[in-house]
Amino acid sequence: MVDNNKIDVVSTKNAFSTLGIATTLHFAESENEAWSLLQGDHKISPTPKNILIDINENGLSGLNLLYNIRRHPDLKSILVFVITKANDDENKVAALNLNIAGYIRKPIESENNIDFFSILNDYWNIIEYSSEKK
Repeated sequence: MVDNNKIDVVSTKNAFSTLGIATTLHFAESENEAWSLLQGDHKISPTPKNILIDINENGLSGLNLLYNIRRHPDLKSILVFVITKANDDENKVAALNLNIAGYIRKPIESENNIDFFSILNDYWNIIEYSSEKK
């Protein structure tokens, strides 16, 4: 997850814990930090299959990171979900043109937070199961 809003990060951790989603979460506060986790000095392994990127947060556009992910041969197949507070049609179209898996408006209200991450987890499991069957 790439997001510099601490409340959203804690909310995401809590939702995963509540739902019993057994996955390793990695968090980055900036595009540079996220890229370092994907291809830099602090590269994580295995490469994530899913990324949540906040765009239009103060100091974080996210579109550059998304563009770089889509251009990289080892990363271009990652499922990327954009999360944003901004109501910016231009950025939404730009993100959609970079083949995102979803565009979600924040704030994800606390009562909807669990539902959102539950549905997202189900989606990830379906995609993961489908790719393993090939």
